Amino acid sequence: MLAVFFLDKVFVRFYTFVYIVVHLSLIRTFRMSKLLPNERHQAILVTLQQQGRVLAIEMAAQLHTTEATIRRDLRQLAAQNLCKRIYGGALALTPAGGYLAERVEISGDEKHRLAQAALALIQSGQVIFLDAGSTYLYLADLLPRDRQLTVVTNALSVASRLLERPGIRTIMIGGEVDAEIGGSVDAKALAEIASFRFDIAFTGVCAYDPDSGFTALRYQEAQFKKQMLARAGNVAVLCTRDKFNTYAPYTLMPASQVDYLVIARGGHTQLEQQVTLSGGNVLYIPADDGE
Repeated sequence: MLAVFFLDKVFVRFYTFVYIVVHLSLIRTFRMSKLLPNERHQAILVTLQQQGRVLAIEMAAQLHTTEATIRRDLRQLAAQNLCKRIYGGALALTPAGGYLAERVEISGDEKHRLAQAALALIQSGQVIFLDAGSTYLYLADLLPRDRQLTVVTNALSVASRLLERPGIRTIMIGGEVDAEIGGSVDAKALAEIASFRFDIAFTGVCAYDPDSGFTALRYQEAQFKKQMLARAGNVAVLCTRDKFNTYAPYTLMPASQVDYLVIARGGHTQLEQQVTLSGGNVLYIPADDGE
């Protein structure tokens, strides 16, 4: 009798536990299904901030609503310029917009460590192209002065940094300077770059998405970069984490075209695979004290 009584107590406790779990789950489902539009929008934006992209089918399951509702939410967010609609979901917008002076401080420590890692690619006597971009200001500050380097750049900011580093020959690509890009990308710049052959070109990118590859914010900028890349023996990209799974409208190049990718370890597995499967190399930045 004692054994039966004990088993009865066990079963009662078990079924009580199951009831509580199911009940709480139903309450949570009910609450999630009653999320207001602005609450769903906030949840979507948080996911975009953390992951760079959202898929409507996954977001609908997470928020216990329909795909049609999520698609409507994404249309509304895109209309407010808070994301970019893609097939089946949305991408975060690239953080690469704005003036150079503003961008240079964003992820500054990461950019410095990217530049440090990229020094391993620099060899004596090379002709190097340094693109107009905030990350390459950090690299310009670190270039060794004793290797007979020739640096070609379309960026006034990069050229001015190199003037402070005697021993490095600097050639400036001319043309009208675009204040937001921080360099020249017009017809004159296109014509001048055609006379060079680079051992290695360090190119700036605005965004990366596995389907679109590396992209740029402006049409002229993309055309200039494509011409520059066609003149390069090796292509190097220093990419901060905030550009992963983000959107910019103009195609620049697929990841398979990159010879050297410099990123944080574990930054984007799919990007790393696209580069290495095409014969490229991945260099990882040294960890900071917080990692």
